[in-house]
Amino acid sequence: WVIPRIDRRVTNFEKWLFTCFPMLQRLIRRCIYWSRESYILSFVYRWPLRYMSEELVRHNLNREVKDPLLRKKVTPTWELGCKRTLVTSDWYTALQKPNVQLITNRIREVKAHSIAAYDGDEYPVDIIIWSTGFETQKFGIPVYGKNGCSLAEQWSETMEAYRGVTIPNYPNLFLLLGPNSRLGHSSVIVMLEAQLKYLVEIFVYMNENSVRSVAIKQSVHEKYNQWLQSKLKQTVWNLGGCHSWYQNVQGNVTTIWPDFTWIYRSLLQRFDSENYIIEK
Repeated sequence: WVIPRIDRRVTNFEKWLFTCFPMLQRLIRRCIYWSRESYILSFVYRWPLRYMSEELVRHNLNREVKDPLLRKKVTPTWELGCKRTLVTSDWYTALQKPNVQLITNRIREVKAHSIAAYDGDEYPVDIIIWSTGFETQKFGIPVYGKNGCSLAEQWSETMEAYRGVTIPNYPNLFLLLGPNSRLGHSSVIVMLEAQLKYLVEIFVYMNENSVRSVAIKQSVHEKYNQWLQSKLKQTVWNLGGCHSWYQNVQGNVTTIWPDFTWIYRSLLQRFDSENYIIEK
């Protein structure tokens, strides 16, 4: 699905207003934040609001794309939010340029100067750009824990972390935007700020109490991730009719935080030392 980019120049008058009345700018930022948060009502809590949101983006598609055949090609078969949504105001325009042809047939063979499709057609090409997406289910850095196991091996079946930040048996390993702390509805800067505040709380605690290392308890880690996956089962990322890079091969969503960002921020307000193995 494609959502138009709401982007424009800020006028000199608006700049003057924001300078004279900073509360006004903060109010607008709050409105933007809460409008993005409202998507959770559709994606997670499955309110009927999702039908209205989908109709709005479908209306934009019908308005932008006049050719019915092209319109059919670019109309997704899954729910809004199931896959990553494209935020742009010029993609539909680009597809309708006279020197652009959208081919949706599967590729059978890449030849020296052409691409052959399964329908028998062959298309001459000069350059091929691989748009293969994201690698989100593998950890490419060699990191070894207390038990000698590599993190890549531990995460080979599914990626898990406590609040997206810490992992059992990996003392003093802290992640930013780790498993299930990225978003499908808002800015990840909110998540990063919450995680950094949490890490500062940890470091202050370690410094004040002469702590050598901290590691999340296995039982706490497992309970948290069981809660996460049970919550994710009823969301658009599992029920929306698609398979995306949000999921692993088993179908578990390992990337997305399944709730409001303010709830995540509240979880990371303080360092919960009682849930950690503390070594001095």
